[in-house]
Amino acid sequence: MPRNRHKKYPVLDLHGYTTDEIFNLMDQHITKYSHSPKVKIIVGKGTGAVKKKAVEYLKLGNYPWKYETIYGKINEGCLIVELN
Repeated sequence: MPRNRHKKYPVLDLHGYTTDEIFNLMDQHITKYSHSPKVKIIVGKGTGAVKKKAVEYLKLGNYPWKYETIYGKINEGCLIVELN
């Protein structure tokens, strides 16, 4: 098996940000990397407030997304967003 078989996509790490900052940060990231087929949004697993706000943004923008899967395990702290 190849050492790193997971494709690299532009990453936005939302650790340390408040829920009030999420929409603006995600909008900037998705706009900046709109040429990429996907982006990776790290929301963490803490209280779930950041993930809830991030998913709300994606639903409002009609962006399809799924949780990251690594070696068959779902990582609910990381969202993969389809752009193209």
